[in-house]
Order: sequence, then C-alpha cells, then structure tokens
Amino acid sequence: MLTHLLPGGRDGASAFAQRGPVPLEPQADPFDSGMWPDHRRDMLGDPQDWRHDPALIVLTAPDAEDASHVPVLIDATLLTGQVERIVISIDYSPLPKVLTYHPGRAAPLLGFGVKYEIGSPLRASVAMADGSWRMGASFVDAAGGGCTAPAAAHARPDWQDDLGEMRARLWPAFGRLRLMLRHPMDTGLAVGISAHYLTEVTLSDASGQIARLEVFEPVEEDPALTFLLPPELARGPIQISARDNLGYVFTGEVSA
Repeated sequence: MLTHLLPGGRDGASAFAQRGPVPLEPQADPFDSGMWPDHRRDMLGDPQDWRHDPALIVLTAPDAEDASHVPVLIDATLLTGQVERIVISIDYSPLPKVLTYHPGRAAPLLGFGVKYEIGSPLRASVAMADGSWRMGASFVDAAGGGCTAPAAAHARPDWQDDLGEMRARLWPAFGRLRLMLRHPMDTGLAVGISAHYLTEVTLSDASGQIARLEVFEPVEEDPALTFLLPPELARGPIQISARDNLGYVFTGEVSA
C-alpha cells in the first residue's frame, strides 16, 4: 500500500525522528495532516494555546498486523501540571474520535486498543488545568478494514449470552488495573449490523468517582483497558460501571 508516502508515514516519520525532539512551538504539527485543523476545531474547541510536547508519550505499533486490534498506550505522567482530560483521535478514519479519558484521581495513563481503517496518525490531546493543550502522536501503517468489518462475535449465535462480562485484576505493588469487557463494539459501518458500542466506563470507590472514560466506536471489540492508580487506591475495592449506546448497564468490582 502507499500509506508510507503520506505526510507522517514511514518515510516522513524517519525524517522527523532524525530531526530530534519536537520543539515546543505553537501550531507545529509534525505530521502535516490536512484533517488535524478540522479535528482540533470540532473535538477540542479550536484552542489557541496548543503545542506538541515530547513529554507526552504515545506508544503504538508502527504497522497494524490486525486492523481490528491496534494496541495503544498513552502516558501523560511526565507532563508538568494537572491533566484534566485526554482526547484520542485518528486523523484519517471514518470515525475519528476514539475516546476521552478523565483521569480524576487516577494517573493520566491509559492502555487500550483501536480499530484502524487506513494508515494515519493517532493523536493524544491533553487538556491541562491551566487551559493549555499538549499534543502527542504516532503514525500507524494499516491496510484497513478494521472499522467496516463486522465484529467477530457475530460468528457465534450465542454471543449475547456473555455480553458485558468483565474480567479485572489489580496489581497493588504497581498501581496497575487491567479490565477486559466482552462487547462487540459494532461501528454501524458493517452491512446489516447496526451500531452497538460502549459509551462510558467509570471507576469508583467508597469516596466516589475515581476516573471516567467516554468511549466511541473505534475502540476495539472486547476492549481491554489498562489504568494506573495511586498507592492509596491500588488495593481496592474498585467498582466498575459501564454503559452502551443501547442502554445496557454492566457492573463489577475488583480488589487486590
């Protein structure tokens, strides 16, 4: 495929890497994407104080071996200041908005998987408490089809029997919380299959909400999510609540 010739593709990314760290200059987009100005306006409200920051880590595989499962790790723990929310988007996608993470009392770190339709930059836009935005991005080369293919669950006639089933584990020594939730995450773009996807995941304890995740169609089927909790929260119990666009609510609890 020819996605490596697009701005920010493999050749462009190699040249960019040779230039060293991204300078902290306003309006600097290292991928020179034609969609970024529109997404910045529509998803972020067109902020004037934004810049790419090398302290914001966006880890992805450079090539999508499976377009329906592209693992991503966003780490904003090195940013100076308080993180209010993290918006994840994919520039060239029929469904560009992936998720919005409100870390709250959790650390601003999140692992998840996405579906890819074409080679494109994946962006993390971080809203800081002072009103500024910090950006990070990584280019993923993909052959496509992740967003328009039907969920694998539909190959089983009984897929609804385990809809919403959760598996979770806490590692108190590291503050890691790993959550897996059975859901088809249908985008509505596959022929004959309507949209059916999670819209919200919330972590809570006895003191109230810890963190909240707004979810959209490009998140992978049967999403696996990784959170990072401070030591005082990492033993649990943690209540987990999820909701999808059809009104189904799923709940669970995990302790160390």
